[in-house]
Amino acid sequence: MFETKSLKLPKEVEQYRHLIEGTMQPVIDIETHEKETTLFDSKFGGNPYFPLAMEYPKNEQQQPLKLLAQINFADVPKHLANFPEAGILQFFIDGYDDVLGMDFDNGNNQDGFRVIFHDTIITDESQLIQDFSFVENKEEELYFPVEKEMAISFKAQFEPLTMGDFRSNEIYKSIETAIDEDEELADVFYEVLAGDGHKLGGYPFFTQEDPRAYGNYTESTTLLLQIDSEGDHIMWGDCGVCNFFITEEELKNKDFSKVVYNWDCH
Repeated sequence: MFETKSLKLPKEVEQYRHLIEGTMQPVIDIETHEKETTLFDSKFGGNPYFPLAMEYPKNEQQQPLKLLAQINFADVPKHLANFPEAGILQFFIDGYDDVLGMDFDNGNNQDGFRVIFHDTIITDESQLIQDFSFVENKEEELYFPVEKEMAISFKAQFEPLTMGDFRSNEIYKSIETAIDEDEELADVFYEVLAGDGHKLGGYPFFTQEDPRAYGNYTESTTLLLQIDSEGDHIMWGDCGVCNFFITEEELKNKDFSKVVYNWDCH
């Protein structure tokens, strides 16, 4: 079992400590900072690292996708199994689409989003795209959740299985029974086991339901990235959250072609 001294539980749920702590796993919490970034920095929004020799990602209408997040693993603590220890991982989504490139019927369909991993980093900026004005089409409205470019930093933590994760139905059966018998406990459990915030790894948060419970994604158990709504800076619909999932084997192989993309809101 992982070190759990920092896990604080309200007295109402103290009797379930052993069960909850038994689900603890590593997570990298992400904090945002309003500042300009370089092409190589970890960030939400802003301009990506992108070699001139590569084809820039586009949607089906050949409109450029917009950088949602960039993770430079040189900045990330070595804390998560199977995650890259070097390189840059990027998440692009369709800003011209009111559902932001998500396919409700097929979460793996990357026509409206793209996950790109750069294993080797080119340090010569003359070999990188410098002008990204082509991404911003002033004649069309952009539906983009990140209002401004933000640098991000990382902190290694541990966290328990969240109530929203589809696996909690089986693992937290006794908790569900307690909630059925005392509805006032529901708010306590859902607050303690929410899993909200920005993160790599760990367990997901949803405002609705876990799409993996109903699709062909039950093997996509690794939370690759979660980006939550945050004040006036990040807004998914009506204060929602975004998740990207991947299978353990795909992550080991650095195969990001079948990542599951989901976002939901209240």
